[in-house]
Amino acid sequence: MKKIIPILIVGILLCTALGAVALKSDVKTQDDTNKGNRVFTHTVFAEDGTATWCSHCPYAHGSLNRIYKIGQYPLLYTSLVADKNVHATARDTEYNLAGYPTVYFDGGYKVDVGSYDNWQQQMSWYNTSIVQSGARAVPDIVTTLNVSWLGNAVMDITIDVKNNDPNLYAGHLHIYVTEVESTMGWVDTQGHKYTFPFLDYAFNGPISIASGDTYTNTINWDGHNYNDGHGNNFGSIQYGNIMIIASVFNATSHQGYSDPPSGYPFNAFYVDDAAGFFVGDIGPNTPSNPNPANGATSVDINKDVSWTGGGTPALTITYDVYFGTESSPPKVASNQSATTYNPGTLAYSTMYYWKIVAWDQNDNSSEGPIWHFTTINSPNNPPNLPNITGPTSGKPGSTYKYTITGTDPESDTISAYIMWGDDTITDWTTFHDSGVSFTVTHSWTAKGTYTVQVKVKDEHGAESGWTTLSVTMPTSFEITNPFLHWFFEHFPNAFPLLRQLLGV
Repeated sequence: MKKIIPILIVGILLCTALGAVALKSDVKTQDDTNKGNRVFTHTVFAEDGTATWCSHCPYAHGSLNRIYKIGQYPLLYTSLVADKNVHATARDTEYNLAGYPTVYFDGGYKVDVGSYDNWQQQMSWYNTSIVQSGARAVPDIVTTLNVSWLGNAVMDITIDVKNNDPNLYAGHLHIYVTEVESTMGWVDTQGHKYTFPFLDYAFNGPISIASGDTYTNTINWDGHNYNDGHGNNFGSIQYGNIMIIASVFNATSHQGYSDPPSGYPFNAFYVDDAAGFFVGDIGPNTPSNPNPANGATSVDINKDVSWTGGGTPALTITYDVYFGTESSPPKVASNQSATTYNPGTLAYSTMYYWKIVAWDQNDNSSEGPIWHFTTINSPNNPPNLPNITGPTSGKPGSTYKYTITGTDPESDTISAYIMWGDDTITDWTTFHDSGVSFTVTHSWTAKGTYTVQVKVKDEHGAESGWTTLSVTMPTSFEITNPFLHWFFEHFPNAFPLLRQLLGV
């Protein structure tokens, strides 16, 4: 007992000196193919060194959970709850942990120690480390997990690591058994259960894979035979609350520091790939990404609404739609599989409220927030016929400039679509202010007379009729006289017969 008290005091002091909330919520299945808007070379793996008594630690594992749930990056993580689990303590020791909280990305490629005690700053900090870790060059290996739940805390865990690299791959494989949300009473100082807390390894050892070969292993894991080192085994874990994480660490050692830039050194072995397998059904994802965007204005009265849904693979997800002009909108559709809804023709200058409730076939549900948008103020009239000016004759192979002017009754911005008469088009241009002229260029490759057609649309999609212009490419005769070039450039409508003969 005398030895335990000083250890706890030191730990608390370390946590307090570093300066910081975990998030209890449904945890969605991580889609490892979702690379977000950046290129990742592999799935990034984070290990969060933490303790239940640490007042600043909730911002660490809570931020990781929020980033994970957003799903922008290929990310997996585990919480190493050291004061509750001797296996987590041993892993912290391998990292020579300096204090809580500390997050090790990809085995120590990036180490973020301490906390800002601010969600935005903490998540921004971790986002940067995730992106930097994910951009690292790694050997071409592919990790695949499959887990069969046999009941009563027993699982068969199968791992395949394929080496597509031209060289022999030497590494170290960790297979972490975690809970999606702790049932062991591992709660942070904000009262939230730890997410993806590490229980014990299903496998922890070296692997060596020849080029083109696959390492395969199946482990029978019985939670009754594993414990936290404090007298509690894992025989009570439940289907639907288990995540198995396989992380492949390269055998090459690097100098790492648990208190960057030079404090608490350790041998860092970087992660080359990771894979996760959720054992059970976590229900549908929370509906997100509303279209129209929440708070949008000037929405067309014939606009369909849409959203992002989904959920556990292999389960059927359906949606209830709530839509109306009241802040608590009524249900207007039930049990539909599509992620779009047509509300019909809406009223002008009206605010509409809507929300989506997702269901899976096991009657698990996930309710989205209430969104709103406002329709346009008045009927939208199409733009007027556009005007197009420019050379009406020329020679094949030369490039000619044409000026387009479009106007809109509501002064909406204008985009143009041009058909050049030679089976080529200029697709919708960028939008320009109503009444402001802009130019496009074109060249014809063969002699002939071409009918150029142009139409414009406004920002709401209403289109004008077509305006036409006849252009003749009579000859490929070359003018070498600089004066004539200058003359016809500055007086494009002068001497049309001579221009036709000369092909300019």
